[in-house]
Amino acid sequence: MPKRPKESLLDEAQGWIAEMLSEEGVIVTGAFVELVQEFEWDALEAGDVEPDDRAAIVQHIIDRCAKENIMVGPMPTSLSTDGDGGLQPQAVPADLVEQVLSWEDEFLGLAGISRRDG
Repeated sequence: MPKRPKESLLDEAQGWIAEMLSEEGVIVTGAFVELVQEFEWDALEAGDVEPDDRAAIVQHIIDRCAKENIMVGPMPTSLSTDGDGGLQPQAVPADLVEQVLSWEDEFLGLAGISRRDG
């Protein structure tokens, strides 16, 4: 059964992942990355998903976000004074979770750790 990496390593990963995503034009907070990691590692440690089943991990995280009413919104493209500017919250998309997990894989790989062994 996978074991969650040390908290200090996950803390460092959160900022790094958020920075890597921002370089791709995706703005997320370290707190969002932390939630994704928490939901992921809770499921892995409980044996709810297998470490090599990326689709199941992503779906578990999306389902947990929905259960806890965690929403995301698009970044404003322009300032508007006549309404919400199209900034309606939406469910966490699978591709965003996938991007976070991909960068987490990269970070853990640089640290010599795999999701399988934590």
